[in-house]
Amino acid sequence: MTSGYPSDATENAVQANIVAAGYSSASTGTGSGALHASGAGKCLDVPNGSTTAGTPVQIWGCSGAANQTWTRTAGGQLTVYSGGSQMCLDASDHGTSPGTKVQTWPCNGGANQQWNLNSNGTVTGVQSGLCLDVTGASTADGAPVELWTCNGGSNQQWSLG
Repeated sequence: MTSGYPSDATENAVQANIVAAGYSSASTGTGSGALHASGAGKCLDVPNGSTTAGTPVQIWGCSGAANQTWTRTAGGQLTVYSGGSQMCLDASDHGTSPGTKVQTWPCNGGANQQWNLNSNGTVTGVQSGLCLDVTGASTADGAPVELWTCNGGSNQQWSLG
């Protein structure tokens, strides 16, 4: 190191750490409303208001119905009243790999049911660090939602409310 100036290696290491950390911050607040899939112009939806544990979520045209109204709890869960039963958004089988199915499941406080709403528009699983992703960047009604490596795509952009 030359007096007062960092070496190139030091600057590169610092820059790598900044990039690895990302430019987003996680929200710890609560909120409620439709979870809009910004890239598709649709909403996160529980098909037919199903109350069956393990029902995969999808995107669908926004209707304002209870099966599209999500509440972020103080514990980081995203809850929905589907068919009159409260369920949580859940990473299937505690999955932590890209392609993990996202479903509804009775709320149990597990890390696979905790989500970060990030300032960059992504929703990431606390357990996996993966992004909520509309499969194949589809914009069609009924397109499934999964966990995938965060890549900045419009199919990973969400807004609550």
